[in-house]
Amino acid sequence: MAKIHLLDNETINKIAAGEVIESPKSIVKELVENSIDAGADEITVEIKNGGKSLIRITDNGKGIERDEVEDAFKRHCTSKISTSDDLNTLYTLGFRGEALASIASVSHVELITRTADDNYGTKISLTGGEIVSKEDIGCPVGTIITVTDLFFNVPARKKFLKSDASESGSINEIVVSLALSKENISFKYINSGNVVFRTPKTNNFLNTISSLYEKDLYNSLLKVNYENNGIIITGFTTNLNYYRGTRKQQIVFVNSRLIKHKRINYFIEAAYNTLLPKDKYPACFLKIEIDPSLVDVNVHPAKTEIRFQNEDNVLNEVKRAVYSALNANNIMKEVRKETIVHDYTDNKVKNNLFEIFEKNDIKPDVKKDVFDYNNDDYTNIKITEVNIDKSDKEKINIFDDAIDKIKDSYSEQEIKTEIQYKTEVKDEQVQESFIEISKSESKLPELSVAGILMDTYIICENIEKTEMYMIDQHAAHERINYERFLNQYNNREILLQEMIVPEVINLSYDDYQTTMNNAEIFSDLGFFIENFGINAILINSIPSIFKNSNIKDIFYTILDSLKNTSNINLELDKIIKNACVKSVKAGDRLHLLEVKALLSDLGKTDNPYTCPHGRPVIIKMTKYEIERMFERIQN
Repeated sequence: MAKIHLLDNETINKIAAGEVIESPKSIVKELVENSIDAGADEITVEIKNGGKSLIRITDNGKGIERDEVEDAFKRHCTSKISTSDDLNTLYTLGFRGEALASIASVSHVELITRTADDNYGTKISLTGGEIVSKEDIGCPVGTIITVTDLFFNVPARKKFLKSDASESGSINEIVVSLALSKENISFKYINSGNVVFRTPKTNNFLNTISSLYEKDLYNSLLKVNYENNGIIITGFTTNLNYYRGTRKQQIVFVNSRLIKHKRINYFIEAAYNTLLPKDKYPACFLKIEIDPSLVDVNVHPAKTEIRFQNEDNVLNEVKRAVYSALNANNIMKEVRKETIVHDYTDNKVKNNLFEIFEKNDIKPDVKKDVFDYNNDDYTNIKITEVNIDKSDKEKINIFDDAIDKIKDSYSEQEIKTEIQYKTEVKDEQVQESFIEISKSESKLPELSVAGILMDTYIICENIEKTEMYMIDQHAAHERINYERFLNQYNNREILLQEMIVPEVINLSYDDYQTTMNNAEIFSDLGFFIENFGINAILINSIPSIFKNSNIKDIFYTILDSLKNTSNINLELDKIIKNACVKSVKAGDRLHLLEVKALLSDLGKTDNPYTCPHGRPVIIKMTKYEIERMFERIQN
């Protein structure tokens, strides 16, 4: 029998590295977090071959003292904490003192660093955790750490690395997430010599998001700004115009630390209950600030798993924060022709254009974001509306000529135009917009019914005749019934319908026992059940909203939900969605009075924009978009 003995340091380090360093992505995460903790505001990440052959992190942080460089590669050496009590007030991302030792034990590492107090820097090289050389070197303040030939001495680990493309994709995800965690830091990401992205150094979180994600996501963002019970939640979440098939774009930070927490994802999605189609997920970027003493970050060496002291309280606050952002905005789905923006990469283009505007008293409504990358200026200008009366042909011609001249002078620039001329200018006129909160009792604007298309879609226009609305009558009635029954259930005021002929249902022994043991829950939902012999039940009354529905189908839906959970509230939406059976079906002809009643009831619901299954109820098109489609307005 083998005797118990102490492992040598090399073996210990390789085993420990397996916990901390799972892949090239893990190395990038650990090293970038060190740069953030060092106070850097410019960080460059460079990789080759998915990080297998090269990972280099360059920062302008405070650097490492000359006499501490060797200690930095010793296990459990750190400047972040001194005692276990420091874990209760932890704001740094690193604290375990394991990362550098683990990385060095399974790769070749070169570190160059200098502090502001030193006249020259220090260069140290390690192979397999052993110091190969150490020397003085001239270098700027900050740190450059290069990792090459990952897992050269652990072939069993090396062969399980994924393809270069797959590892690069994982690194891209983590660098994007880290860039989002600190918008006041400029990140530059280089893959195989190509600059993948560069984020601005800014105080505006939106600027960072816009530099990393596509325009459709950016245009769909709703601001989250919530504070309660000592928890601050800020960031952005998407409206109903944007969703994805995975949760990869749900990024959450706790005290600036990137975390992975499945229950947080579930509670975010709970705020969207019935708003999105099945198996579709919103994108969101949330920053949670909470007393660090209420969070345990020392759960796993990767430091992405955390535990909250009062987890359910925190999760419910996250749900309320997202719900508040959704509820504060009219989230109606809108039909748009593809948005075209002006992209000017030369400030001279911008200045020439606006000089012409100023001379001719043309005042466009301009949305402008300016990102500064060293000495290069990137300016994105979107002209959303031009303040010219449509009858003022002279100014229209001046504007068009200005655009043409810019195009001719700067043909190498991609310049596209989107022009909307005002037909009327009234200073005091405020037009209703779908992104603003309705002040009236109804969440819908005042509408005039124009007709019904295909006995399914109600066509309306607003009073100002500037917007057209298409309403799916079946989806609208489904939403009304859903909220009506939900409110009745929550208020314990369910309207009942006595059945002239009671429904008899024969069950298996297991189903019968589950039903009788949960008779009170059925009663709370408006289904009064009696024993009707061996494994049989009798349903005497049902909620009036289900009077024309398939009672057996609804009963079995409730029964199956009860067999899968002890909390009916978790499955309540599945039950109430059966109200769609009662709803007006596509193809059913409605009279004008019925249509008006339907629209009135729809406007009083909490969410008139989608049915309980997440499909749109109402779609809006502006007069401007319609005229563009018919090419009545030139672009």
